[in-house]
Amino acid sequence: MKRNENNESSHYSEMFELIYRSEKISKQEIAQRLDLSLPTVTQTLRQLMDDEQIVTDGKFSSNVGRRAVVYSPNKGKIYAVGIELFADHATLTLLDVMYTDLGHETINLQFTIQDEYFNRLGHWLHDFLHDQKIAVEKIVGVGVGIQGLISADGRTVLYGKILDCTGLTSDVFERAFQLPVTLYHDADCVAIAEQALSGDHQDAIYLSIGEHLGSAIIINDQIYTGQNGRSGTMEHITLNSQNGKLCYCGRRGCLETFCSLSALLKSNETIDSFITQVRAGDPECVQRWKNYLNDLAEVINDLHMFVDNRLVIAGVLVRYLDQSVVDQISEKLKKITAFPEDRPYVELGIIKERAVSIGAAVPLITQVLQDI
Repeated sequence: MKRNENNESSHYSEMFELIYRSEKISKQEIAQRLDLSLPTVTQTLRQLMDDEQIVTDGKFSSNVGRRAVVYSPNKGKIYAVGIELFADHATLTLLDVMYTDLGHETINLQFTIQDEYFNRLGHWLHDFLHDQKIAVEKIVGVGVGIQGLISADGRTVLYGKILDCTGLTSDVFERAFQLPVTLYHDADCVAIAEQALSGDHQDAIYLSIGEHLGSAIIINDQIYTGQNGRSGTMEHITLNSQNGKLCYCGRRGCLETFCSLSALLKSNETIDSFITQVRAGDPECVQRWKNYLNDLAEVINDLHMFVDNRLVIAGVLVRYLDQSVVDQISEKLKKITAFPEDRPYVELGIIKERAVSIGAAVPLITQVLQDI
């Protein structure tokens, strides 16, 4: 006996979710998976088609009888844009409803809180969308990843020391973009992107390692920000406040000064040139890399004392790491941990390029999907 089928809105949402997760599915399989009658499935499919949430996508192959029609999410229904701001450039990424990376671009532009800056960003964004042949009306919003703490509503930079943008609001972007804009902490963007694209929804600490160090905690698929939005900013835990290196926050000995790429590299180096020297066996670079990985292991061990979950190394550094390095770090952790570990908990992120701009667009898509 089929279950009660009177709740049409419930069928609409759950059927869309099943089609979305499956990407390609037949009417018959929908009926079977959701325990619904074919007439109910047909009616709800028609509603989803009328709302342009789904499309037919050919037919499944079959050697017996009529071939079943393929139903898929409408990938052209909506899009979102993510932008990451740096001191001297900005990077943009376009995502569709499946979180597919459809295109990206970088512009050299010195950051400043002047109308000219935001207007140039706006023109760049609209030129990009025009080149991609994407109607502006289909953009549900723009997420902007910023090196700083952001208010819970995504409207204001509460602390922006690196770009000197404390107090910056989304309003200035919206005037220039003529689109809804939400601001995000860049480290949160990395965590969100890794969580969404990997499909792994376990709780975790994400350690985003780039020019600067960033961190984020995800619990129950949500960024844990705490009461004032400062939870997860573990890069400013202090290890040596008296004699440590000076951090951009004004204190000494923060984790930032141990594990960021700025802490690893000399002023005339790039991460590319440094890793090339390491692989070539340059003694000084090899020793510096060894010292850095030792510091990284110490930091990871300390963070694991706070949050006893997996820890994902993410960000720019991921491009230069492989499982052998993760295994090295795990071996170091076994030697320095206060408690025995049953299994390794350090993982390597999967996103090697533009994690912030990708992650700035993901929540905008997610919100639309949750509202269906």
